[in-house]
Amino acid sequence: MISNKTINAMDVCVLIAAQQNLGRVSTTELARRLHLSISNLESILKPLKDHQIVSSRKGPGGGYEIRGDLAMISMWDIAAVFEPTLAQQSSEALPLEAADFEWGLERVIIDTLSRSALSDFVVLQAMHIPVEAPMVNRFKFKPLTAPLVPKAPNSVFQLHMAL
Repeated sequence: MISNKTINAMDVCVLIAAQQNLGRVSTTELARRLHLSISNLESILKPLKDHQIVSSRKGPGGGYEIRGDLAMISMWDIAAVFEPTLAQQSSEALPLEAADFEWGLERVIIDTLSRSALSDFVVLQAMHIPVEAPMVNRFKFKPLTAPLVPKAPNSVFQLHMAL
């Protein structure tokens, strides 16, 4: 089975790759768009950085970007950072029938993810259009309607000017 952390890591990489032509993506932006906490996001980004899938830069204009060609990075490359294979785990703890079934399932998962490149999931953003939140005052009142302007003269002086 693929863990939630692995799925989140794939989402992170797809989002970073989609923003590739706009520059680096900050941790705050990733957390906001993926609805993840900063600490959870950093626990995903650090192993990806250690395995040279993403790179980062600090400071103004900093953030994360994908290292290398998007077509050369398979989804298994990302998943393998977080998913230990049965060969890496001790297989003595599994019964023989379960081990055979799990070996087959693992092979299907690895083959499927290895055939899918990161570029298959990315539609490069032509331009970044920020979504503006509607302005809400602190009391959450509705905006005032436009004041009514009289169409007829409202004084003797205006009456004489109109004639």
